[in-house]
Amino acid sequence: MSLLKKNQLFTFFKTTEQGLTDLEAQKRLNQYGPNAIIAKKKKPLWRSFLEEFTDLMVIILIIAAILAAIAGEKTDASVILFIVILNATIGFIQKFKAEKALEALKKMLSPTAKVIRNGKLKQIEAHLLVPGDLIMLSEGDNISADAQIIDAKELQIDESALTGESIPVTKNSNLITKKGTSEEHCQLIFMGTAVTHGTGTALVLRTGMNTEFGKIAHLTQTTKKDKSPLQKELFKIGIFVSKITFLISSVLLLVGWLWQGKNFVDTLLFATSVAVAAVPEGLPATITIALAIGVQRLVKNQAIIKKLASVETLGSTTVICSDKTGTLTQNRMTVTEIFTDNLSKNLLFESAILCNNAKLNNTKKTFIGDPTEGALLLAAEQNKLNTFAFLKNHHRIDEIPFDSERKMMTTINQNKKTKKLNAYLKGAPDEVLKCCTHCYENGKIVKLTPKKRETILQANEQMARKALRVLAFAQRPLKNHTSLVEQNMIFLGLMGMIDPPRPEVNEAVKIAKQAGIKIYMITGDYGLTAKAIAEKVGIVKGDNVRIIKGEELNQISQKSLAKLFKSNKEELIFARVNPEHKLKIIAALKENGEIIAMTGDGVNDAPALKRADIGVAMGITGTDVSKEAADMILVDDSFGTIVRAIKEGRTIYENLKKFVFYVFSCNIGELITVFVAIILAIPAPLTAILILAVNLGTDVLPAIALGVDPPEPGIMDKPPRSPKDHIMKRNFILHFSYLGLIIGTLVILVYFKFLYAYGWTWGEYLTEGSYIHLKASTSAFALLVLIQMANALNSRSQSQSIFKLGIWSNRTLLAAIMISIISVFLFVEIPFFQKFLHTTSLNLQEWGIIVIMCSGILIVEELRKLVLNRKFI
Repeated sequence: MSLLKKNQLFTFFKTTEQGLTDLEAQKRLNQYGPNAIIAKKKKPLWRSFLEEFTDLMVIILIIAAILAAIAGEKTDASVILFIVILNATIGFIQKFKAEKALEALKKMLSPTAKVIRNGKLKQIEAHLLVPGDLIMLSEGDNISADAQIIDAKELQIDESALTGESIPVTKNSNLITKKGTSEEHCQLIFMGTAVTHGTGTALVLRTGMNTEFGKIAHLTQTTKKDKSPLQKELFKIGIFVSKITFLISSVLLLVGWLWQGKNFVDTLLFATSVAVAAVPEGLPATITIALAIGVQRLVKNQAIIKKLASVETLGSTTVICSDKTGTLTQNRMTVTEIFTDNLSKNLLFESAILCNNAKLNNTKKTFIGDPTEGALLLAAEQNKLNTFAFLKNHHRIDEIPFDSERKMMTTINQNKKTKKLNAYLKGAPDEVLKCCTHCYENGKIVKLTPKKRETILQANEQMARKALRVLAFAQRPLKNHTSLVEQNMIFLGLMGMIDPPRPEVNEAVKIAKQAGIKIYMITGDYGLTAKAIAEKVGIVKGDNVRIIKGEELNQISQKSLAKLFKSNKEELIFARVNPEHKLKIIAALKENGEIIAMTGDGVNDAPALKRADIGVAMGITGTDVSKEAADMILVDDSFGTIVRAIKEGRTIYENLKKFVFYVFSCNIGELITVFVAIILAIPAPLTAILILAVNLGTDVLPAIALGVDPPEPGIMDKPPRSPKDHIMKRNFILHFSYLGLIIGTLVILVYFKFLYAYGWTWGEYLTEGSYIHLKASTSAFALLVLIQMANALNSRSQSQSIFKLGIWSNRTLLAAIMISIISVFLFVEIPFFQKFLHTTSLNLQEWGIIVIMCSGILIVEELRKLVLNRKFI
């Protein structure tokens, strides 16, 4: 709807200056509904918990547990189900804190509103407001609906929750007919914003979900989140496991039933139990625990992760879309440049203190009031002026407030000691200069010549080019209190201010770019200001920079924008954008296959935070809405924390590959021993319960310890991994299969060594559970565990020698290996475990043979790495 004049508004909304009647208000409430944000129906807790069981790997484990129970392996079934429930519980607890964005939206809104009804001012509950209501505004009020200003006096509104920009916006009732301009915006106020100064009257245009605030709420509700790279990766691993499991059970069934002529049902149950044992039961829980450990490490680095899978997503990030205010900058206007006569510098700060409505707190480090005026007071304090003492000694007699047309503010102050009056003026440089006839030069008042005016305007232009907000200051002594004060003023100087970059941003941007991550600034601020900050922090360099504003984004299709990103011909900055624009930018980047981290702190950022692969909210300056929509919260609001989190994410992914490699190489080894036994028609070296003891007992701790392995050098010197680059690549599968073959071969060799050592001969019937079989299977089990401990050391790097990495560089892994070694010793030697696992004691010599054999896997892999590295020397 276009803006209307006051009388047209009253006609259109069928109201008057007396406001609506209570009867009419009730009719409209029935017609338009309550002025409230309608929340999407929340999932019940039980449903959220059940969703933790929908991962393919978890489904495979549930099927394995059911099959184990059918096959009579009740212990196996119970243990597997315990692991599944533990895994789901960890994930559910982490996710439980999320999805409260709409509740936070509601908390931000004012519970009451001042409204004129039946010609009287009354206070009503905000949800009862209707279109056509007249609302009264005063300092400190939260605004409860979208409305058009009817009347305003020095009215300023804090719109930071919607725009992300902290400078209050001056509002007025002057009708501007050009739709979509910033002038039109100055006549509108919005739900969720707040009055910082002045008073006003406004007519309600939109309520509830029809407001700008409501549109953002709807966007947040309807924005869908893609599966994380880790979820996609685990799905592929699940597919791989399901294929292998089906193949194993099919082959075992066919060999036993058709070739060896065994009973079909018995063979089916045996094939099922082996297939169950072949599934890496501990893998989902190991991944969940490793991610949880990563989350805790990030907490120490000032980052809170709400969803476990988000940790790894960070490591896949290819693009950071960063807000400007509060993320790259300090969210604090700061005076950075001064132009004045040095001998009259104190007079400049005197004017800045007295022509000012902000107030410093007792600490003199923070203030109450307009950010620009607060910056002036802080600058005065930094220049050793005591603002409290100065204000105490100078009484304000009168004020001509700032006006958007005049672009100036003037105060008249009296020195309490001398009783002298002075006028102090601040405002836009060109307007202030019009009021000035003199200036200071070497501490003396001189005529303001055209040449001096030109010098001042050049200084103003230089500051403006750096995107500084420039204010000019002037003063004049008064003989008496007169209304004609803004003339014959003495020019004092200029102050240029900007929200400066955070100190750590430059280094963080440098590291991110070095890591092949693209950075785009997306802000609601002006283009030149955005460019100045982007240049200062190193996001853009040189002249090949293009600033794309919101209006231009409206004209560009998503496909064209995606092509623009892909071309890399220009360095792009996005300015004056709204929530829909941000979603469009993210969609275009996703079209190019990018993994996007999006930062934000305002309500307007919530939909984009939710749509991005990793939404990053600010912990200090961020609104509750942005925090609830995000996946990660920066406790210190630092861009540098994002880069540290990306490094952590990359490390977690590399470690994920290590323990996947470790687990699957062991499982391949286990399967080979079973296959050999089936082909030779002898009892298997490893029973289903022993395989489960390895998978869920001795293997889990080393696997988790691999998850905390320190990153290999140069992890942030290489580009992000491609989304098409999966763990289960051909070379990766071949590598762990080759190691699994060696593990299986060594286990089979020890098994037969012990069979022969205890009197078994080839062709002789071997009874399962006999003393000979117990000795041989126990030795095979013990060797498998110890060989896996050596393999854990191998798994730390696909190319680097363990000795180059440093044996002691992962002490957690060494501790886990020691615990597993002690565990296998207890499983073999303690009667309680012998009865449960069907093992028997081994003597010292037998343990010696096993220890020597286990070193074989380490030697073979070290030789492979040596050959590999020499190849590339």
